[in-house]
Amino acid sequence: MLRIACVTKKEYHKAKAIFESCDSIRFIPVDSGEHALATEIQRHKAFATVIGVEPYRKELYASLPRGGVIARFGVGHDGVDKAMADQAHVIITNTPNAVDDSVAEHTMWLIGALARRITSLHANTMSGKWQPESGIEIRGKTLLIIGCGKIGFRVAGIASFGFGMNVTGYDVYPVDPTQAQKAGFKQIATSLDQAIGQADFITLHIPSLPSTRHFVSADFISKMKPSAYIVNTARGPIVDEVSLYDALVSRRIAGAGLDVFESEPYVPIDPARNLCNLDRVVITPHISSSTSEACARMGESVVRNLIAATACRYKDMDIINSDILKRFEK
Repeated sequence: MLRIACVTKKEYHKAKAIFESCDSIRFIPVDSGEHALATEIQRHKAFATVIGVEPYRKELYASLPRGGVIARFGVGHDGVDKAMADQAHVIITNTPNAVDDSVAEHTMWLIGALARRITSLHANTMSGKWQPESGIEIRGKTLLIIGCGKIGFRVAGIASFGFGMNVTGYDVYPVDPTQAQKAGFKQIATSLDQAIGQADFITLHIPSLPSTRHFVSADFISKMKPSAYIVNTARGPIVDEVSLYDALVSRRIAGAGLDVFESEPYVPIDPARNLCNLDRVVITPHISSSTSEACARMGESVVRNLIAATACRYKDMDIINSDILKRFEK
């Protein structure tokens, strides 16, 4: 029997060919609004839905059948309410490893754009102003990578072996020093405060959790060098955008590269503190994982997870809330 999965339209078009090539599941593109999505799931009697980064906090969970699947088209899953999913006996999956290269590369593009002031130079030149400005080399500069998971490791490799940066890592979890050295880390810091103060560039690769909300605070920024830059391709709530704005305006730090925000599309927390008005900020609209290659890998991972779900092959799935499987055994 052909099974049905409702896919938010943006995600559907990112991997349309992958979804259309699946002969055991019909993927139907639908609006991403929660009410519309839940309605379509019920109308089509879908067993699964594929979603993006939008938060879902209401009727989505009850619209799916017991054992249904919420498949994240991506890695982060802070937009999914795990308690509501568990209560509805719904499985949550994601697509680990699919975006590592794309996010790591975008992190480096932001570092490069900041170092050479690409955005302001581009804007001036396109408007007819020939105003050369000197930038800085990144070779020999110290890069602090906060979050030494797979993406952090990929950034370390590119930065160290490709650009000759001195890479320091920091993580709240143990990091194998031998593997870290092979990946390009010069050292794994034990003191975050000391590492912040020594860094020329800082990149963030940690999840959005209650414990990491506003991880980059006014206190964090006060420990950075005035010449340092910070890059966030992880999750928006990790950075206190008001404190970051104030630091940039006062030139407490040199600049910031941001791909993610507390509110997306970006809306300033304080209308008087709009990061888009600052020339020392490089902003992109949450596209670090949006490459054709990464989207294809995410699509393939979603399809593989859902095919496994139809056969109850849960061990073959990338399940976030794995404890829920115990309920299906009863």
